[in-house]
Amino acid sequence: MSGTDPVCTASAPGAAHGGPVSIALARVARMHRIAAGRRLKDLGLYPGQEMMMMRLWDCGPVRQSALIQSLGLDASTVTKMLQRMEQCGLVLRRPDPADRRAVLVEATDEGRSLRAGRRGPGGAARARTAPCAGASW
Repeated sequence: MSGTDPVCTASAPGAAHGGPVSIALARVARMHRIAAGRRLKDLGLYPGQEMMMMRLWDCGPVRQSALIQSLGLDASTVTKMLQRMEQCGLVLRRPDPADRRAVLVEATDEGRSLRAGRRGPGGAARARTAPCAGASW
């Protein structure tokens, strides 16, 4: 680097001057995302899956289309999340008896056990060694 090259030594980006609250919020959000990700990993979940589980805990069996709408996510995203969670034993999908074209989704006993912060016998420690806890999707 020559003596005339610009050096970036400012503690905050120039566009952020006059907006320290937005920088603080961005930092807090990032720290929260990291901390929540660690906690979710201990439970065998990945970010985003916790919202799905909370919705299922509150609603019980629900149509997949209603779940997609309530979460505000793309149908393909929810389908892939549900496939992964079903492989891990957290949710069950089955045809809706009222309309066999529709799919009902519900939390399994294993999925409901996450609500209390534990996952089956052995709690979170078991989740860390479960096949889905370390899967790279």
